[in-house]
Amino acid sequence: MEKQYKLEQIFQNIFSQKLIEELAKNGRIISAEEGTQIISRGDFVKDIPIMLSGTAKIVRTDDKGEEHILFYLNEKEACTATFSICSDSKESEIDFILETESEILLYPVRLMDNLTKEYPGWRYYVCQNYNARMKEFLETMDTIVFMKMDKRILKYLENASKALQTKMINITHQEIANDLSTSRVVVSRLLKQLENEGIVKLHRNRIELLN
Repeated sequence: MEKQYKLEQIFQNIFSQKLIEELAKNGRIISAEEGTQIISRGDFVKDIPIMLSGTAKIVRTDDKGEEHILFYLNEKEACTATFSICSDSKESEIDFILETESEILLYPVRLMDNLTKEYPGWRYYVCQNYNARMKEFLETMDTIVFMKMDKRILKYLENASKALQTKMINITHQEIANDLSTSRVVVSRLLKQLENEGIVKLHRNRIELLN
C-alpha cells in the first residue's frame, strides 16, 4: 500500500487509478545514489525506469569512447530510448546515469504490451515523453551544428542548471570537455572568457550561473 500511495501522490493528475494500481502491483521502487548507472550500453533491458524523484542523464558513447549527453530526465519522466529497446528487443545503446540521489520505478519490460493495449493514459504518457525528448534532441543537434564552442558550453550549463534546479553546478572542466567532445584546455579558456563577461563564476569543481 505504501508503494501505491507514493505513486498516487506523484501521478494522480497523469494516470488513472487503475493504471497506478497496475504500476504498483508489478513495478518496484528503488533508491540509488548520485552516479549510479541504472542502464549501461550493451545491456538487455529488463525494466523500464520511470523517475519518481531526482535527476538522471542519458548519455550516448561513440565507438571512440567519447560521451555525448542526449538529455536529462526529472520527476515523472521516462526514457524514450528504453521504450524503443523494448519494442525491438535490442541491446541498449545508451547509458542511464543518475545525476542526483533518486527514486525510480522499474516496470517489467515483459508487461509493457499490456500497458499499451489496456491503458490510453499510458499511450498518451509515452507520446508526451517522445515529443519532449525529440524537442530536446533537436535543440542538441542545433547546438552541435550551428553554435560555436563557447555558446555550446553555456547551453550545456543552462541545461544542467534547469535539470538540477540550481545555479551552482558541481562539475569539473574535464567532465564538460568529455561531454562536449573537446579538450579541457579549450573548456577552461572559454569558461574564463564567460567569467570575464559576467555570465558565470568559477569555483573549485563548481560553476555558478549568474544570469
